[in-house]
Amino acid sequence: MAAISWSDVPATEVYPGISRQILSGDRQTMVRYVYQPGSVFPEHHHPEEQVTVVISGQIEFSVAGETVVLTTGQAAVIPPNVPHGARVIGDAPVETFNSMSPRREQHPAPNPESRNER
Repeated sequence: MAAISWSDVPATEVYPGISRQILSGDRQTMVRYVYQPGSVFPEHHHPEEQVTVVISGQIEFSVAGETVVLTTGQAAVIPPNVPHGARVIGDAPVETFNSMSPRREQHPAPNPESRNER
């Protein structure tokens, strides 16, 4: 086992104003997102279950056509293959941690170069 600092994990801007860092183990993936005010993560779906925890800020999630606003300290569980997307509410950046299980091999992104980070 090795200690990993998020500051050592490369960040990629996957959509305007949204950066992503990815850590993967053998069976799960942890993703840190930082969203700038006004940013939007388009609707998508994937075969992995996703648990999102809001570390700071306020973000609106659309999950299976329903909308929920999450704030600091709140979490959402998104079942596999359910369409979901997000947008920042307010003027503050948002930070989330997203756990995906099983390990995620493909990540949503507007271009192929950003899809397979580890």
